[in-house]
Amino acid sequence: MNVLDMLGKHWQHGHSMFGWCSDCGSPSRYWDDVKARRAPKPASFDIDLAALIRERGADSLVVELAPIPCPRCGSTKSETWVVAPSKPMRRRR
Repeated sequence: MNVLDMLGKHWQHGHSMFGWCSDCGSPSRYWDDVKARRAPKPASFDIDLAALIRERGADSLVVELAPIPCPRCGSTKSETWVVAPSKPMRRRR
């Protein structure tokens, strides 16, 4: 049994990550955009796992991962989720 606790292990097993910004997704921000007749910005964003590994290292723990800044507003009030691959990768022997 493998424990997927490091960023490098998630990369090896084909997982991906995405984030959600609580500032961009707040109801007040949404209604401000609607009132100003702007298209509301989506609050979720994809995280480039390869770039994150280059920046923080493959041995970085996923549990203690520092917040990833939102690419739209720069806020660090973000949540990070790991997504399993849709097709399980075949185990190499």
